[in-house]
Amino acid sequence: MRLSKKAEYGLRALIYAARFPEGTTFQIKDLADKNRIPKKFLELILLELKNAGILRSRRGVGGGYLLGRRPDAIRSSEILRAVEGPVSPARSDKGKGEPEAEDASPAVARLVKEVSEAIESVLDRWTLADLAREEQEVAERKRRHVMYFI
Repeated sequence: MRLSKKAEYGLRALIYAARFPEGTTFQIKDLADKNRIPKKFLELILLELKNAGILRSRRGVGGGYLLGRRPDAIRSSEILRAVEGPVSPARSDKGKGEPEAEDASPAVARLVKEVSEAIESVLDRWTLADLAREEQEVAERKRRHVMYFI
């Protein structure tokens, strides 16, 4: 499975947001600069995440974006659905140049269904808190394994 840039940026944005204490806002400009994400593209992604209830926004002094719920209550499958739509490729594309359902191979249909279920299962298992923790652990390992040469 490959992630689009939009999905990758959405995940990176939320991992960044998860680092802030609960109720603390962040600014789009800071997020875009620190994560090297195009600001205009990021604005569209954050709006989709807000519309899905994953993010909230606050106006005025001290305003910005913040998580709508705790990171351990946000599943990666929910994030990807918010920015990409349905994750599972097992949906019917009837009427879009695809063969009729009765023309499809039952073996291929079953394979696609099982792959889709496996992907959904993994995405449902990982929360935003898990992603943020993994990101932090990798950064700490990199810092500990720095070698200095004289």
